[in-house]
Amino acid sequence: MLNVSRACLALTVFSLLLLAPSGAPAQTQATIVGDVTDPSGAAIPGASITVTNQGTGIERIVESNEAGQFRVFPLNPAAYIVRAESAGFKTQVRDDVVLQVADVLEVDFIMELGEVTETIEVTGAAPIMQTQEASVGGVVNETELQRLPVNQRNFTRLILLMPGTSSRKRSQSRGTGESGTELYSVNGGRPQDNNYTLDGVDSNMQMMNSPGISPPMDAIQEFKVATNTGSEFARSAGANVSMVLKSGTNELHGTLYEFFRNDNLDANEFFFNRSRGPDSPKRVPFNLNQFGAAVGGPIPGLSDKMFWFVSWEGFRRRRGSTTFFSTPPADFRQGDFSRVADTLVDPFTGDPFNNNTIPMARQIPTVPTAIRLTNPDGPNIPGRDTNNFVNNRGRANNRDQLHWRWDYNMDANDTFFFRFSNQNADLARPDSNPLFSRNSGFDVFNYGGTWNHVFGATTVLT
Repeated sequence: MLNVSRACLALTVFSLLLLAPSGAPAQTQATIVGDVTDPSGAAIPGASITVTNQGTGIERIVESNEAGQFRVFPLNPAAYIVRAESAGFKTQVRDDVVLQVADVLEVDFIMELGEVTETIEVTGAAPIMQTQEASVGGVVNETELQRLPVNQRNFTRLILLMPGTSSRKRSQSRGTGESGTELYSVNGGRPQDNNYTLDGVDSNMQMMNSPGISPPMDAIQEFKVATNTGSEFARSAGANVSMVLKSGTNELHGTLYEFFRNDNLDANEFFFNRSRGPDSPKRVPFNLNQFGAAVGGPIPGLSDKMFWFVSWEGFRRRRGSTTFFSTPPADFRQGDFSRVADTLVDPFTGDPFNNNTIPMARQIPTVPTAIRLTNPDGPNIPGRDTNNFVNNRGRANNRDQLHWRWDYNMDANDTFFFRFSNQNADLARPDSNPLFSRNSGFDVFNYGGTWNHVFGATTVLT
């Protein structure tokens, strides 16, 4: 058994290596490129380019090549300070260079003659453009995730903000009801053709091609919806939705929240108001609570190297659903069909039953049991023989999510992160018959990590 287990493990690892997208980190990590020239437009080789993450203070330093060009990769989506220095020229600094998911931004410097100790803060330069790749799409950033009102606070509902997206009914939607996600068509494609990644790691329900884990909006730094993407995605014909989980910075920060709705704040439903009986509640019962926390910061004593982020969210939704059900009234249960116009005939004798009533002794022994299965309590709407039972049992939807991320900047050439995510979701949908209900679950584990090693100005191993 030991040898078999090891063989299975080896086969599993080999399969994962074959199936893993080789360019996965490139789906979320960003790049800065640019040219360094003098006032005449001549290239300046050997210029020192320092890129500093404004949230963590982590620096990356590269040099321009013989053509005056430089490239800094990989970089996490964040705001950066880009600094250019070269002997005989004044130092130039560009603040607040914002890198979004999978950006490749061009930041050029035209150096002025002078001393390196003189610093020029570049504010009137041409807008930074993304000219290095041809994908089309848009980014929903952290500010929009925090401020836009979203029912049940699921990030997929914000995909509809992107150009070319539309809400479509779908046939393949496994897990969307339990997890609260929505599926959308992008540029006319089928909703199940979209591809979802979290920190560059695949996050799809492979059986039905619906989204896998759906992190809380307070845990997402930003996400990008892109089409016409490069070969690093290489999976789907539709759009690529790339999410990035937040990471810690050199300052402790976090949120604590609860959102709620209930029937005391709602108007009544028309059909429930029309059909409810004297003992029914005044409104359709409804309670929704969504609560959680998201906290991140540095590791004490290692504030310039190691950072952490943790998010947890709970979701509880209970809502009555008005349905009608036909159950035998009391006289029918006793075999009394005297109110029925049709004449009931004894199948054994061919004679009509007296007063259209079937004697209890003639009823099949399983009939009472069958009646109890159809409804043990009988009608709750008097005066009806059909659609005489109104049921308002609530649908119950529970979700719990845990996400944590650990970033470690070992040295100037090595960076590492690991992220773990777990989602447990279930949905109970009652049938119109109060004795039956349908229960389903959608549980997800998603984890991954990246190690980047910089060999030099032109070589990076991920």
